[in-house]
Amino acid sequence: MLHYRMFLAGAALVLLPLTGVQAQAIAPPTPWALCEPDELAQDIVPATPNAPPPDDLPIQAEANRLDSSPTESRLEGNAHLSRGDQRLRADLITLDRSDNRARAENGFVYGDPRQALRGKQAEVDLNHETGWFKEVDYYLPGRNAQGSAEEVRVNRNQKQSQLQDASYSTCPRGNEVWQLRAHEINLNEETGRGSAYDMVLSFKDTPVFYFPYLSFPITDERQSGLLFPRQGYSSETGVDLAVPYYWNIAPNRDMTITPRLMTNRGVLLGVEYRFLEPWHQGKLGFEYIPDDRRYEGARGSFNVTDRAAPLSNVYTDLRYEYVSDDNYIKDLSNNLDFLTPNYLERHLDARYYGNGWQALARVQGYQILNPALFKLTGDPYQRLPQLLFNGDWPPSAGSLRYQMHGEMVNFQQSDAVTGTRLDLWPTVGWTLEQPWGYLKPQAGFRYTGYQLNNTAPGANDAPTRAAPVLSLDSGLIFDRSLQADWLGVAAGTQTLEPRLFYLYVPYRDQNAIPIFDSSVMDRDIDWLFRKNRFTGADRLGDANQLTAALTTRLLDGPSGRERLRASIGQIQYFEDRRVNLYPVDLPQTSPNSGLITQGQANLSSHWSVQGGVQLEPDNSNLLRSALDLRYYSNPRQLINVSYLLDRDQPSLGQQGDQINSVDISFFWPLSSQWRTLARWNQALNIDRNLETLAGLEYEDCCWALRVVARQYRDSPADVTVQTAFYMELELKGLSRLGSSLENQLRSSILGYQPIRY
Repeated sequence: MLHYRMFLAGAALVLLPLTGVQAQAIAPPTPWALCEPDELAQDIVPATPNAPPPDDLPIQAEANRLDSSPTESRLEGNAHLSRGDQRLRADLITLDRSDNRARAENGFVYGDPRQALRGKQAEVDLNHETGWFKEVDYYLPGRNAQGSAEEVRVNRNQKQSQLQDASYSTCPRGNEVWQLRAHEINLNEETGRGSAYDMVLSFKDTPVFYFPYLSFPITDERQSGLLFPRQGYSSETGVDLAVPYYWNIAPNRDMTITPRLMTNRGVLLGVEYRFLEPWHQGKLGFEYIPDDRRYEGARGSFNVTDRAAPLSNVYTDLRYEYVSDDNYIKDLSNNLDFLTPNYLERHLDARYYGNGWQALARVQGYQILNPALFKLTGDPYQRLPQLLFNGDWPPSAGSLRYQMHGEMVNFQQSDAVTGTRLDLWPTVGWTLEQPWGYLKPQAGFRYTGYQLNNTAPGANDAPTRAAPVLSLDSGLIFDRSLQADWLGVAAGTQTLEPRLFYLYVPYRDQNAIPIFDSSVMDRDIDWLFRKNRFTGADRLGDANQLTAALTTRLLDGPSGRERLRASIGQIQYFEDRRVNLYPVDLPQTSPNSGLITQGQANLSSHWSVQGGVQLEPDNSNLLRSALDLRYYSNPRQLINVSYLLDRDQPSLGQQGDQINSVDISFFWPLSSQWRTLARWNQALNIDRNLETLAGLEYEDCCWALRVVARQYRDSPADVTVQTAFYMELELKGLSRLGSSLENQLRSSILGYQPIRY
C-alpha cells in the first residue's frame, strides 16, 4: 500500500502517551547498516519490560528552578517531565494546574521507545488528551525514518491527528535523496486510515510523482487503496505503466485490480482475487487486452489455484492455467504464477492419508505452448482420471514388510492411441539391519493391463504384461577415526561403505503396448539401484544384473555434519537388455553400464563442490560429466561455476546430439556501496551464447539502484539473439520504481534472494 502507513503515524507524535497510552518497544533496525545515527536517536528511550500502564505511574518533574502556586507550576532551566518510558524536556515548561494544561516554550524534545520529537512549541491538555505542536522534527527508529511538520494537532480521545506541511524520508536528515512532502495530512486511528492533500514524491530534489489527494492506511491492517505504480520500457511494449488498486474485501479476502498501459500494444486489465479460509486457500488471476496492436487481436489469460483440507486426512489441490496464445507469457511478461512457459498444467488432486497407506484421485491436462519441445515424443497425455494407491506397512521385529503400488488411469489425447491402464505391484521384503551393515531381500510381482482405443487395424486392444521383480540389496559399513586435519575436520569419522545390489526381471515382449507416460530414466548414482530403467508403467525393463558400488563419507565429529561424500559404481549385466522404449530400437548388448562416479564436498562454511562422471560401457570415453562449484556467503556475495557435458541426448535438430555448456554467475561487492553481478551461459558444442547478463548495484543509506543489461536466446535452437535493459530504483522503506528485476535475477543467478527494505 504505497507504504504511507509509516508516514508520520507517529507524528500524532505521541507526547500524549503521558496521559495513558502505553509505549511499545520496537526491535532495533537492521536494514540500515549504511546509515549514520539520526541526531534524535539519542533521545529514544529504551523500553522497560513488563512496565505497568502509564496511568498507574506518577508524573515526575525536575528543573533548575521550580515555582509553584495553587494554579500554576513553572519549571525553568533544563526542565524534565517524565512518566514511565516517556520523557519531555524543554527550557521552560508551564503546567496550568486548574485544567492540567502543559506548555513548552523556546523548544522541546520528547522521546519514548518508538520515536523522538523536537519542536519550537508544544501545548498539551492532559485532561482532554489534546495537543498542539509547532515546527516539529521527528525520528522513528523502527523505520529509520525522519521528517518534519510545520504544525501538528492531536486529539487522542477522537484518535485523530492533523499535520500541516509535513515531510517523510528514510534518508539522513538534511541530505534527503528522496522525500515525501504533503500540504496536509489527516490521520484517523479509529478507522485506520489517513488522507493527504498535495503530496509530492521527490528524488534528488526532482519531483517524480504528484498526488492531489491520497488515502492510505496507518496501521498494519490491510486497507483498500492504490498501490505504488509500476513503470518500465521495452521495445516490445513501449512505455509500460501499471497502476494497481488494492481492495480489502474482508479479513480473509482481497482483490487487486491493475490497469496496465503499454504504448506499443494497448491497455490490459489484470485482476487477482485471493481468499483464505480455515480449511482452504487459493487465488484467481485474470488478464485481458481487447486489442493488442502488435498481435492484432484480443489476448488474455486465466489462472486459478486452490488448496483445501475439506475432511480429516483429505487434501485437495486445484490448478488451472490458460493463455490465449503460445506467445502470451513471453510477449507480455505477466506476473501470473505460471509454472513454465513451455506448457501450462491443469490438475485437480484429492489425497487421502491412512495408517500406512495413501490414495490419490487426479484429473490432469496440459496446454502446450512450445510444440517443438514435444516433436519427437508427442504431446503429453491427459489423465482423465488417475487413481493411485500406495501402501507401506513397516514390520515388527523380525517380520516381513509388505508394500503395494496400484494405479488405474485413463489416458486421452487427440489423434493418438488412447485407453485405460491398470498397474499393480505388490512386494514383500525382509530386512536385517545392524550398525555394521544390512541385508534386504525383496520379491514382487508387477501386472499391467490395458483397454485401448484408436488402435491400428488388427492390433491388440487389450495387451497385458506380468513379471516377477526380485532384488537383493546388501551393504557393509566400516568407519575409522581421523588422525589428521582434512578439509577442516580434525576430530571426525571416515566411513567406507561397499554395496551390492542384484536385480532380476525376466524378459516380456512389450512392443504392443503404447507409450503413454514412460521414458528412459536419467542416469546418476541412484539409477544404479533402480528396479526399472524406465519411468512410468508402460515399460518394465528386463534385468539380470549386479550393481557394485562404494561410498565414502567424512563426518565432522563435533557437529556430526557430513563434509564429504563420494560414490563410484557400475552395473554388470549378465544378459542383453531386450526391452526398449520403441520397437525399432535394437537390444542393448554392452556387458556393463560404464562407471558412474558422483561426489560432493563442503570445503568450508561457504565453499562447496559437487560433480559426477559417467563413462561409456567400455569405460574408455566420457558419456557425461558435470561439475558445480559454489560460494555462498549471503544473497549479495555468491559465485556459481557449472560445467556439463552430456553426449547421451536425442537429436535436437541443428543442435547436434549432445549438450556441452558452461555457466558462470556471481554477485560480488566492490565496496560497501557498489556490487557487480553477471552471468555467462555458453553452449560450447554449437558455439552459441544462451545468456549473458551484466549489471551493477549501488546501495546507499536510504536508496538503491540496479542496472542490468541482458543478451539471451529463449532456446538453444534460436539463431536470433535478443537484448534487454533493466533499471530499478528502490527507495528504502517506500517502494521500488522501474523494471522488476526480482524474478529475472532469481532465474539467472543461482542463490540470489531479494532483500526487502
